[in-house]
Amino acid sequence: MSFPEEVAQLKQPLQWLTELEHLLDPDQTIDQVPLTSQAVAEKVDRYLKDLLARTKAEASPEAQAVAAHIEKTMRNWWGLFQCYDVEGLPRTNNDLERFLRRIKMSQGKITGRKNVQDAIIRYGAYLAFVDYQERQEDLLNRLILVAQSDFLQERRALQVTLEHEQKRHRFCYHRAKFFEELEAQWEEIVNQTTS
Repeated sequence: MSFPEEVAQLKQPLQWLTELEHLLDPDQTIDQVPLTSQAVAEKVDRYLKDLLARTKAEASPEAQAVAAHIEKTMRNWWGLFQCYDVEGLPRTNNDLERFLRRIKMSQGKITGRKNVQDAIIRYGAYLAFVDYQERQEDLLNRLILVAQSDFLQERRALQVTLEHEQKRHRFCYHRAKFFEELEAQWEEIVNQTTS
């Protein structure tokens, strides 16, 4: 195979990926309505079916293998279309990594520690809602919009997360005392059931 033929053969899969990228563009609209995950998923599904049919009919075995790989990868990519339904959700891994990096940098500035893994594990998703540059007035105005029942539900979920983290910390760093307390709890339960 000559060099120009190899280049042409490599340009074809690049064109397929470029077309897929265009289908996934979040700035597109359908009749002036922003895209939904279902609409994008249907467009991508149609494109993948068409791609496989075209390559099966007219492409080389290597191009067919590339098309099959693209199709398999796109179909096994769970959560690929969620960003169209959730405003502000990063669309790409790079966007998500930048978002997490900002959180880590903010926590590093607050705690003065290089490793902020403890804060991320402790507060989990709740850490993403904190904006330390937000003015207190803006924060209060935002919190007024939250229903009391929703707040209490999220507070209970955070409490469960914190209790789990405390148990994990005690197990890792104060194991003997953790087991003593656990044995005491079991003994109390056994005494209650046998009485």
